[in-house]
Order: sequence, then structure tokens, then C-alpha cells
Amino acid sequence: VVNNTGNIIADGGAIQLAANARTAAINVDGIVQANTLANHNGVIRLQAGANGRTLVSGKLSAKGELQGTQGGFISIEGKEVGLINHAVLDASGKAGGGTILVGGDYQGKNVNIQNANKTFVGQNATINVDATEHGNGGKAIVWADDITRYYGNISAKGGARAGNGGFAEVSGKRLLDFNG
Repeated sequence: VVNNTGNIIADGGAIQLAANARTAAINVDGIVQANTLANHNGVIRLQAGANGRTLVSGKLSAKGELQGTQGGFISIEGKEVGLINHAVLDASGKAGGGTILVGGDYQGKNVNIQNANKTFVGQNATINVDATEHGNGGKAIVWADDITRYYGNISAKGGARAGNGGFAEVSGKRLLDFNG
């Protein structure tokens, strides 16, 4: 079990919390931050393995807060993944949104990202890949090979000054319970 209740900060770098035991679990209740610095996008990967569970109730931040920066990359992987309580995943950026993958990538087709069997996003959870000034919104995916239960909030807006909206997919290959 990997439990994070504190702060992990590596701006401009990469943070990976991984476990691959038969009953692995990753629980994040604190802050994990890898914001973009200059041309170094932040990367956050939580990977519980083929039989594990990843739960986020804290804040994951890979924002591009500096002028001219884009949001980074956040990936939540495991057999079961969930965003619970007031979880916040933020890959917004002043010059463009980043990428957030919860339970898999587009239509579950990216072999480099583990697909979840079950994905849950609670009603108070937020996923943000907005462009905050100019540039296009980013990409947000919520996926499960079996069941996705989605009650949260996704935003992929284009910049306030210029830019197009981004892309959001919420899918369950077998079943989708969507009320978000």
C-alpha cells in the first residue's frame, strides 16, 4: 500500500507512485504537484498495477501557471480507480491545457496506459484541462473496460483571450452510469 497524506512537489519534473503486488493500493489524500516550468511539463503517474486500486481524494496538480506554459500530464491507473470526496486533478495552463487520463486513454486503445476495469468519479471531484489565457483546451479521458460511474465535473475550455475547447471522453465499455 502506498498512502500519501502530505505534500510531494517536483515542479518541472515527474512524480510516479507505483505498486504492483497482488493486492496493491495507492491512496492519495494529500497534494501531489508537478507544475510546468518553462519548457519542462510536469508529469504525475499513479499506477497500482493489474490487480490494484488507485484512489484519489486529494489534489494532483500539473498546471502551467507561468506565462506561455501549458498544462502537463496526469495518469491514474489500476484495475479499479476512483476520484472521491473533493478530489481535484488540474492540468490547466496559460497557453493550453494538458492531458488527464483516469482509467485509460481514448476509447481504451492506448497500450501504454493500463485500462481500469472499474472507474468511479464522485460528485465533488473535478478534472480541469482548461487553457486559462490563450491556446486550446486539453484532453480529459475517463475510461473503464467494464463499468464507469461518473458524477463529477470536467472542464476543457479554450483560453479566455483565444483558443478552442479541448476534448473530453467519459466512457464505460460495458456500462456507463453518467450523471455529472
